[in-house]
Amino acid sequence: MPRIKCLVSYDGSKFYGFQVQDKQRTIQGEIQKALHNITRENIIIHASGRTDAKVHAREQVFHFDTTKELPDERWKMAMNHFLPNDIYIHDAQQVSEEFHSRYSAVGKEYRYYLNTKEYSVFDTNYIYQYNRPLDTALMNEAAKLFIGEHDFASYCVSDQHGTTVRTIYQFDVLEKDGIVEFIVSGNGFRRYMVRHLVGALIQIGAHRFSIEEAKKRLESCGEKHILFKAKPQGLYLCKVNYEENENDA
Repeated sequence: MPRIKCLVSYDGSKFYGFQVQDKQRTIQGEIQKALHNITRENIIIHASGRTDAKVHAREQVFHFDTTKELPDERWKMAMNHFLPNDIYIHDAQQVSEEFHSRYSAVGKEYRYYLNTKEYSVFDTNYIYQYNRPLDTALMNEAAKLFIGEHDFASYCVSDQHGTTVRTIYQFDVLEKDGIVEFIVSGNGFRRYMVRHLVGALIQIGAHRFSIEEAKKRLESCGEKHILFKAKPQGLYLCKVNYEENENDA
């Protein structure tokens, strides 16, 4: 059976997350309906990971298996024809059956956006409206605490199966014209991990939480959890990385 890898972006504002849920609008649900219209098969797609309600993606990756054969460009055109205007397929290509969107991934990049200026009604679904000043220099210093390999049990939902050890490659906090951009990349992220990391940095930037305490929570390996979780609206999955040969059909 052909295996098709797809690159998709979506506006998460009106979705209850990626994963299929009964009676709720989800990214997976809409894509699978579109594929059923094309193939008349009950296809289940497999993504690089699940995003939560109201979280966006610029370059999410998923794959699916099908008995139907179409040229790559036709897959892209057909899916976009049946998808709503808040989901868009950028690329579709046949890949090796050994490729897996989740298990073949070697890294991800997320970005989070926060507004320290006056409230913007037009950006409220896309940039977190914090609307107060923050000490971005202190936040950028604190972000370095998380770079490298650590047990992030205190900064994620740790009741899932599997290890909470992850490696962060980059964590930068930038500010321009009142918009703060958090850029974090690593070999993988547990559920809510990015939002907990950003939430801790926001508290540090507001001088309500110290770098020392953030370090203690990290080193506790789950004994002392971070209670701060940034709102979902400012979060974007920006890139999923694979080894170059993973795309070969």
